[in-house]
Amino acid sequence: MINVLYLDDELHNLTAFRAAFRRDFHVHVTTEPTEAVRILREQPIEVIISDQKMPTLSGVEFFELIMPDFPGPIRMLLTGHADIDAVIDAINKGQIYKYIAKPWNESELRAMVNEASMLFHERKAVSDQGEVLLHRMQEARAMALRIERATSQASSLDASQVAEINKQAVEINRLLAD
Repeated sequence: MINVLYLDDELHNLTAFRAAFRRDFHVHVTTEPTEAVRILREQPIEVIISDQKMPTLSGVEFFELIMPDFPGPIRMLLTGHADIDAVIDAINKGQIYKYIAKPWNESELRAMVNEASMLFHERKAVSDQGEVLLHRMQEARAMALRIERATSQASSLDASQVAEINKQAVEINRLLAD
């Protein structure tokens, strides 16, 4: 089930969201940005929806605030105000995936959250694969360095064998360094 966090200063919006989507998603709602951060620390949130117009900070400001510590969740901005500057800020500063107008259409919002979750999982898979690849490259580089050191000190091999092994180890290191 998709873990969704919804931040909005209007309690009735949170209640309506929970009622509409509680069967589809694992819904976390709050009116307080500090509570939203606590939820992000404690729950594996995939999608964050925030209202733009709130009394203490805007949705874009909230997304900017959490970006360094929680870059993974997909962010969607919800607002009842057609403010082009907010849209531009959302895209440029908050790295927003979708901009949603209030009142939301339930089926469209459900589809957007599902798309956002798929994007979250695709990004996570790529990131995980990148980490595995980096680790393997570091291991290969360390191995090549060991080969290079060992062959430079080997006395039981003839000079041509040592030179060939050393040449291959140097080439491995050159490729890995690139």
